[in-house]
Amino acid sequence: MYPAFVAQQSGKKGSSNLGTGKQTLRLRSSGPATVEVPDDVVNVAVDKVNGLLESFMGINDTELAQTIWEIGSKLDNPSDFAMQIDQSDIKDFGFTDDFVFDLWGAISDAKSGRLNKTTEFSESF
Repeated sequence: MYPAFVAQQSGKKGSSNLGTGKQTLRLRSSGPATVEVPDDVVNVAVDKVNGLLESFMGINDTELAQTIWEIGSKLDNPSDFAMQIDQSDIKDFGFTDDFVFDLWGAISDAKSGRLNKTTEFSESF
């Protein structure tokens, strides 16, 4: 049984402590399953990376954006980020150096709090 389910089932029978439903169970091919609670920084960063992917490649892929965020969120500089991209499975996308630098900019801006969630533009007449 996965750890998230064990933790949830360990409460009293009939307990109303089910949580918010905003947790994500991530199953990985290498390593244990983890329960992640998404926060605004991650969501903003993934949205920004996804927007860059759409402008660069014409695809909207949240899973790929999440993978790119996970690679960059643990690193401290763009050269390490570029090396990690080149050593990962996503190297097959053939991202240019300029695009990898743009991705790093979005990740570092999100980590430092310079990215804010964008609000949708609504026009009223």
